[in-house]
Amino acid sequence: FDKLGHVEEIPSIPKPRALKATLRPYQKSGFSWLVFLHELASGGILADDMGLGKTLQTIALIAWSQAKEKKKKPNLVVAPTSVVPNWQREIEKFAPTLQTVVWQGANRFEKESELADADVIVTSYALVRRDEEILQKLDLRYVILDEAQHIKNPLSQTARAAKKLSSERRLALTGTPIENRLGELWSIMGFANPGLLGSAEQFARNFGNPIERAEDPMIKAHGTRRLRRLLSPFLKRRTKAEIAHPTIVTESGRA
Repeated sequence: FDKLGHVEEIPSIPKPRALKATLRPYQKSGFSWLVFLHELASGGILADDMGLGKTLQTIALIAWSQAKEKKKKPNLVVAPTSVVPNWQREIEKFAPTLQTVVWQGANRFEKESELADADVIVTSYALVRRDEEILQKLDLRYVILDEAQHIKNPLSQTARAAKKLSSERRLALTGTPIENRLGELWSIMGFANPGLLGSAEQFARNFGNPIERAEDPMIKAHGTRRLRRLLSPFLKRRTKAEIAHPTIVTESGRA
C-alpha cells in the first residue's frame, strides 16, 4: 500500500487493444486510476457526473483486466433494469470481442451454462435479489454496480444481496454518491471497500456526526478534511463544469 502515498503520480496506462474507442483525456485519467486500484487489489467509487463516460471507462478496465490476467473470470455488471440494454449496446460497440451474457428475462435460466465462460454478465438489481443463489456461486473478477445509489440504504435487501456477491474486486459507479446524508456514502463504500470506513457506528462517530451535526465550523471542517483524505485514493469525482474548462484541470483531474 505504499502506492497510496502517490495517488497524484498514477501512471498513464495505454488503452487496451480490444477497446474500439478514443478516450478523452479525463476518461484516460479515470481508466488509469481504475487500473491503479486493480493493481492494489482494491475497490473504489467512480463518481463522475452523468454523461462523462463512466460506462466507457469501466468497459476499458474490463477489457484491460481480461487481457492482463492469466486466468479468465467473468465480470458482473449490475444496473437498473432499464439500463441493462444500454450496457449490452456499449460493450458490443466499444469492446466487441468481450463475450457478454445478458442475464435478464423469463428465459434467462437457459443461459446459466454460459455464465462461467463469459467475459461480462449484465443483470439488474431486481435479479441480484431474486437469483441470489445462482449469482453468488459465480467466481467473479469484478462486481460492478451502476447507479450504485441503489444500495445507499445498507439495510435494504438490494444492498445485502449485492454485498454477498463473491468477487476479487468491486467497483461502484454513481454520479450521486451522497443524495441526502453521509451514511449513504458509507453504504456504497462499504460495498466497494469493506471496512475502510469502519462500522456504521464508527463512521457516525468519526465523520457523520462531526460533519452533519456539529455546530462548530472548525469541527465540521476538520471532519470533512479527514474524510476526504481517507477517501481520496478510492473515490474519483469529476464534474461537467471541470471538464468544460480543461485549461484549469490537469491530467490527474485536479486543478
